[in-house]
Amino acid sequence: MLALLAALPAAAYADPTARGYEPNPNHLSVVVTTDLVYVTWTDPTDVQPANVFAYRGDGSACPTGASDGTLIGSTSVTNHMIDGTVAAGRSYCYTVLVADASGTLHKVGSTGAVPVPDLKAPPPAAAPSSAPVPQPAAASADGLGTTQKKAIAGSAGGLLALALVVVIVRLLRRPRPAQTRPVWGSELRMSFTGLSVSALIIPAVIALAWVLVVTALLVFR
Repeated sequence: MLALLAALPAAAYADPTARGYEPNPNHLSVVVTTDLVYVTWTDPTDVQPANVFAYRGDGSACPTGASDGTLIGSTSVTNHMIDGTVAAGRSYCYTVLVADASGTLHKVGSTGAVPVPDLKAPPPAAAPSSAPVPQPAAASADGLGTTQKKAIAGSAGGLLALALVVVIVRLLRRPRPAQTRPVWGSELRMSFTGLSVSALIIPAVIALAWVLVVTALLVFR
């Protein structure tokens, strides 16, 4: 073991003058329990304290001295204070002042609000959950909602389908001319005329089916 320690470099040995924690001057620290408040501080660098004054005030405002604070503990030179008169559930603030040999006061600092926990306090009531507010249907850039657009598309599709039905019925009810023996040269013209009327029925039926399908998709999607 001694040989292992001897092999270590000199930098590995602990510096007896080094401190693991070096707080800044005028630094305050607070430790809180349910019935105690422990305050520590470091003295200002340019002051040699002859007395220490720790005042306690309400948590809403930190005291500035004896005029608006309660003296806690003795005035002997120390760097910590224990307040055992706190009440659970309340909030406090502490201000530390040090006096030099001439009696001049120097403010070390204030802790800010220090709440003391109350373990017996009932938990806060849960906030009531509000029902979600229904959102209105979003309107498009032209000011028409989805329902209005579906109504317009359904109306237009219905009118177009009705027009196609009328065309199909008129074509089916159209009387055909009596077939006579065609004169040579006019046979091709008469056959073309007769076929053109009957051939319109099938495209009209297909168009009607497409109109109904597209209208149904626009309205019921």
